[in-house]
Amino acid sequence: MGKLGKKIRTLPESPGVYMFKDAGGRIIYVGKAASLRKRASSYIKPRGGENPRLTHLRSRIEDVDFIVTANEVEALILEANLIKRYKPDYNVVFRDDKSYPYMVVCVDDTYPRVIFARGKRRKSAVYYGPFAHAGAVRETIDTLRKVFPFRACRGREPGKNGGGPCLDYHIKLCSGPCIGAVSPADYGKIIAGVREFMEGRHDKILRELEALMREEAARQEYELAARTRDRLAALSRMLERQQAHSLKEGDQDLFAVHRSELDACVTVFYVRGGKILGKQDFFTELPEETGEAEILAAFLPQFYAQASKLPREVLLSHHVAEPERDLLEGWLRGKAGRKVTVAVPVRGKKRSLVEKVLENARHGLEVHLAKQASDLGWISRAVNGIREGLGLDQLPYRIECYDISNLGADDAVGSMVVYEGGIPARKDFRRFRIKGISGPNDVAMIEEVLNRRLAKLAAMAYTPGTGGEGEKKQHLNSFHKKPDLMVIDGGEAQLTAALRALHRWGFRDIGVAALAKKMEEIYLPGLKPTVYLPRDSEALHLLQRIRDEAHRYALDYHRSQRGKRTRRSALDDIPGIGPKRKRFLLRHYGSLARLAGASLEELQGLSFLDKRTAENLYRTFCSQSTDRSL
Repeated sequence: MGKLGKKIRTLPESPGVYMFKDAGGRIIYVGKAASLRKRASSYIKPRGGENPRLTHLRSRIEDVDFIVTANEVEALILEANLIKRYKPDYNVVFRDDKSYPYMVVCVDDTYPRVIFARGKRRKSAVYYGPFAHAGAVRETIDTLRKVFPFRACRGREPGKNGGGPCLDYHIKLCSGPCIGAVSPADYGKIIAGVREFMEGRHDKILRELEALMREEAARQEYELAARTRDRLAALSRMLERQQAHSLKEGDQDLFAVHRSELDACVTVFYVRGGKILGKQDFFTELPEETGEAEILAAFLPQFYAQASKLPREVLLSHHVAEPERDLLEGWLRGKAGRKVTVAVPVRGKKRSLVEKVLENARHGLEVHLAKQASDLGWISRAVNGIREGLGLDQLPYRIECYDISNLGADDAVGSMVVYEGGIPARKDFRRFRIKGISGPNDVAMIEEVLNRRLAKLAAMAYTPGTGGEGEKKQHLNSFHKKPDLMVIDGGEAQLTAALRALHRWGFRDIGVAALAKKMEEIYLPGLKPTVYLPRDSEALHLLQRIRDEAHRYALDYHRSQRGKRTRRSALDDIPGIGPKRKRFLLRHYGSLARLAGASLEELQGLSFLDKRTAENLYRTFCSQSTDRSL
């Protein structure tokens, strides 16, 4: 850091953007600062308890470059643009929103068009969106044309080469500006209606259409009234498909983020005039140890960099640091020409809606990862990447992963999940109740689980598919299949325990690795330092997915076992008392305390107890009462 430190100390005390570069001159991190020198200097010296991501970034920094800006707001905009351009390894980079479809009103035309568009934006046009997919834009345009008869011809001037009106004019989908059937002023009112509707002012338009329909009917112009009725029905159907919520009418963008270890999804709801007009998911691969607040702080400038219309409120699922929030609000205020509030609702209807967005983000990430996992090309690259990254002799077709879940020594359990060819083999998943370990000792528990698993493999008396009793044989077959790779959730201590178990049972040709959660470092036998697979590699994503599945499977079993234990009562150990009699007793007496006070004669008089069971019940509670009195 000698030369780098000297260079950083020469940076100006001005606002701007700094860019860290690696040994190859590639930009690996872009940041903004009120003082370039002060902010960049904070990366030179390590601090106790710092984010592991900073430690890893510092180890790769070889050079720094900078751009001075007039103020912090300008630095915020420049930072977002540079991140989009260079996609640095240690920044959160989202898919560019210019690839999403928009509905565009070309307001600079004499007779404005309403069109579908992607790509670079025109300053002279008004954009609505982004929409979830192209079909949603086209469906919206088709519905709006039934109500607002704007032209569909592509050129800046209306009409076609033949000179006459097109079919749309004859079927009342176009007002006919090409033949002078509508004046520019009247056509402008049609376009104003489109814009009002897209900006959420639905009630006004619906009231005007309903009043027009009644006037036409009163004048006995029934054909016109029927056409207005159809326009009104088309708009109503379109609004029914939009989900209403109970906030006061207003314009909000709502953002929620859900993350896994390596990926994140930011979901946006666009609310205009009290209606949810659209939803969009954005995905990114995460640098190490990136929290939800940091993801949102990186995402929002990228999202709003090219936005043409801004809401009055931006509601978030997680708190962004106050300096970042104030800077963002100031930038949005200047962009919108009015106040824009950025806030995290903590209660009430707004919080309920943000929770709904958060649920959508969770589902969005699950679907995204599921699609990724079903991609055979992705799976092939992942499995081959594991072989190369871990230096295995053969392709790891069968991967088994183990995890422990416990609270102290109570209800401690282990899990074994199996992936074959990169796909979960759920019929081979197994759970273990820890039997021989007292006290919290994850390392010893892992060793017990592996000893039990490998003992069955070593004792294989037949090959799968021959001999044995059907159901038992099918259950044991999971243990009788030899894995190519064993992955342990943990670090060096867990790896050592796994090696002891493998050596004890004589398996020296099974690959083994430990995957730690903190920085996703991989511990391998006889190899130091630890191995780090690239954060964006398919191999690491697959290993992390297998490890998380093992953790989930163990945790579910632990909760099940703990729940069974907490639901037990003194009645469970009394001969003759089963679930049904237990339920009848508790319903009759209301509590164990009242049941304990019952006399033998009273218990024998209950219709659902025989004489012997009543005596067993009385003796149990009588002895407990005697013990307490002593």
